[in-house]
Amino acid sequence: MTSSVTEKLGEMGPCVDTGSRVKRVLVLTGSFPSRGQPVHGVFVKERVRFVAQLPDIDVQVVSPIPYFPPIRWFPRWYPWSQVPLREEVDGLQVHRRRYFMPPAWGGYVQARLMYRATCKAAQEVRQRFEFDLIDSHFIYSSGVVAVRLGKKHGVPAVITCRGEDIERFPDLPLIGRQIRWALREATQLIAVSRRIADRMVQLGADPDKVTVIPNGVDLDKFQPVPKEQARQQLGLPTDRPLVLAVGYRLELKGFHILVDAIASIRERFPDVLAAIVGGEARWAKDFLPEIERRIRTNGVENHVILAGTRPQQELPKWYSAADVLCILSSREGSPNVLMEALACGLPAVATPVGGIPEVLKDRRLGILLPKRSAEAAAEGVTAALSRPWDRHQIRQAMQSRSWHETARQVREVFDRAMAQFRAKRPCQV
Repeated sequence: MTSSVTEKLGEMGPCVDTGSRVKRVLVLTGSFPSRGQPVHGVFVKERVRFVAQLPDIDVQVVSPIPYFPPIRWFPRWYPWSQVPLREEVDGLQVHRRRYFMPPAWGGYVQARLMYRATCKAAQEVRQRFEFDLIDSHFIYSSGVVAVRLGKKHGVPAVITCRGEDIERFPDLPLIGRQIRWALREATQLIAVSRRIADRMVQLGADPDKVTVIPNGVDLDKFQPVPKEQARQQLGLPTDRPLVLAVGYRLELKGFHILVDAIASIRERFPDVLAAIVGGEARWAKDFLPEIERRIRTNGVENHVILAGTRPQQELPKWYSAADVLCILSSREGSPNVLMEALACGLPAVATPVGGIPEVLKDRRLGILLPKRSAEAAAEGVTAALSRPWDRHQIRQAMQSRSWHETARQVREVFDRAMAQFRAKRPCQV
């Protein structure tokens, strides 16, 4: 395509048929891994990575980050100062701009503050990458910014809603109004679960714009390992029932509830061992002190392993070593932990939140709890440990949920967004 035609498209909107050429997609997200924070937004990165592998898609990532001075006395915020402004992450070019966000009240105006930084980053990218579409993740703040940026550059904007951004944020002052505006103005919308899709429509989104596309799983990366081998490599006992919980140490993940349930589980399985894999979330208070208090109160010091943050490449061993995965979250979107565990053949016991019921309606894959409580968790985990599971069958059930399939569905949404945008802005003769 000549530069003159490209410039004309920027002025008039993408009103020509782009189906026969590579679509250039600008990904906008505040959650994306970096050298300093390798697991931050890894689920966003994985979807983007597989979309970028499609033969007709080219991708560049813009990931605005809050500014914080490099002061080590603030361990919660210091890592943001160490994130590089330019880097390549799993073959993806990532461009970052810092923006000032005051503590406490800054979140209410975050979209406005982020927009200024994003405009500069997008302008730099656009000089060499004439993007046709903006793909944003989380409606606040990135989705709100993406719609404004799309209007500025005359390109469609697609927003993916993933959980808390659409479940809780719309009820907050100032933020809710921005979210409702973005839902109305976005070209297309993606929800990672049916529950989130229903919430989007409830908040004013056009149902015809909303597509449900759950997170996928990398079936090459997450493969089962023989249980005894996995336990030996992780230094775990080979003769004890093992319950696994994975995620950031947040109250909403429910690790403390699992600890409270252990005493009841021990009535049937006296040697049960619970392994909690995951570390502090930099953006929220670490719930570790409360988890440790519950361990002492329940007297289960010999029945809980706090493994902390582990490398992504080590997780398949943990999934393979365990007998059951336990998810006791109060909120979820489409949890990658569930998909990763099932891909390794590990059955799950989980609370009925987010997209979990859509997966565990297949009873071959696990047990859906009636509620979030220690009593329900103990009953569910005991039942799961008592039941023989076909781990090969669980693995096979995930074949249709690979990231490759997710990427294909995302591309279809991109195609609809492009066609819808062209229909609203026909070429002038």
